[in-house]
Amino acid sequence: MARGIAHIGVLKVLDQYKIPIHCVVGTSSGAMVGAAFASGMEERLIEEIALRISWGRILKMAFFRPGFVSGEAIEELMIKYIGDKMFSELKIPLAVIATDVKTGEPVVIYQGRVAKAVAASSAIPGLVAPAEINHRFLVDGGFSNNLPVNVAKEMGANYTIAVDVIPSKPIRNLPRNPLRMYERAFDIVMHKLSKEQRKKTNILIEPEMEEDIWQLDLHKAKRLISAGEAAAHRIIGKIRRKVKV
Repeated sequence: MARGIAHIGVLKVLDQYKIPIHCVVGTSSGAMVGAAFASGMEERLIEEIALRISWGRILKMAFFRPGFVSGEAIEELMIKYIGDKMFSELKIPLAVIATDVKTGEPVVIYQGRVAKAVAASSAIPGLVAPAEINHRFLVDGGFSNNLPVNVAKEMGANYTIAVDVIPSKPIRNLPRNPLRMYERAFDIVMHKLSKEQRKKTNILIEPEMEEDIWQLDLHKAKRLISAGEAAAHRIIGKIRRKVKV
């Protein structure tokens, strides 16, 4: 969840160099950032919201409640900042990835209410209750397609830029509690699932951190955004040569 904030830094650099973006595909927190961007919100404002809002309070409270937590908090958050938009109202075509909890299959959402789709894509299994859309019960899209390069190509993209926020390098310190161990297991699964998609993209951007950043470390938003910017700057020359900007 937290590492998806690094997408903001990447978008800032792409905007700085006037790299045209014709469609966006997002999973989990990447769906949140992607929806805000596709709605027309400036990267500067998305950054301000990420630095100001208490995402951590919403999620951490969930661990001390019995049973599942409703995904309405995420839905309401999206509505607050981008409005209760339909996909057809967005300025840039957007697709959001979720996972059908019954079949395990990825579900690509590109119509209907944006906030509802983002809430479904961000529903962490075991924490947030599945979202029901079109009679399907959906959870975090990362468990079925965490780096949906194929979906971007299906939308017509002939040049794809993928941002993988799951660390490919070993962690520095052993997880010290059950929650951290769960997060590490989550990362291992996500990384293995993304291997084939990583090979299919034209450009792969991997934000690097000088410390272990966990999925609920939302208070480290500033460092995550900076990591996204640094990673994008490292590869921006190659992107500019390809798109001739």
